[in-house]
Amino acid sequence: MKNILVPTDFSESAAAALAQASNLARLSGGRVTLLHVIYIDKIKEDLLGLDALENLTRVMNSPPEETPYTPSNPVEPLRRAAQQRLDEAVAALTPAMKMDTAIAEGRPSTEVVAYAGKHGIDMIVMGTHGRGALGRAFLGSVADNVIRQAECPVMVVRK
Repeated sequence: MKNILVPTDFSESAAAALAQASNLARLSGGRVTLLHVIYIDKIKEDLLGLDALENLTRVMNSPPEETPYTPSNPVEPLRRAAQQRLDEAVAALTPAMKMDTAIAEGRPSTEVVAYAGKHGIDMIVMGTHGRGALGRAFLGSVADNVIRQAECPVMVVRK
């Protein structure tokens, strides 16, 4: 296993997966990439109402020539925050090891599988929150979707 991918949502189970992947990489002489996916569609859905409300407030309180509408773009601040958290996760590893970090935008399970395919990943090691069958039926599971779609082995780790 030369290339191990660890998707992270910065949860305790993702930290456990990172620790496991780091051990595997040390034993096999492999390299770990820590990937965070910004679920941009969900963010856009949540912020659409806020942008519309902000625009309406500007239009009502300002002359028309002063109200050009520019929707806010939440992605850049999220990218910076995600990169900082990725760097912190890598720095917290004991013993320390060098690893790559990456950020993608989109549906998490789709982006994890796509990243693995594009970058020659040999194994995906990811955390799971351990929902039961009923929870998965209603909420879905990133880990379940990755297991079903990935072309490489997937190891699932609980905290």
